Amino acid sequence: MKNYRYLIQDKFDANSIANDLRVQLNVNRFDNVTIKAVNQRNEVIVQVPDSSDHLETAVESFMENYQTGVILE
Repeated sequence: MKNYRYLIQDKFDANSIANDLRVQLNVNRFDNVTIKAVNQRNEVIVQVPDSSDHLETAVESFMENYQTGVILE
């Protein structure tokens, strides 16, 4: 599994972004993903399976306008 920590811009709420991302991934029928908002640090943690290029692309595309940075763990 890969963990991505998306650092969210201050003008956005991490919990709201996490919920919107869940909806987007459900619409695209991506099931093997865990999304958690960390409001204290205003970041969203997304856990994806190792071999999920399309899922990673969908997440990166969605998060592009909300993030100030991303950390791969």
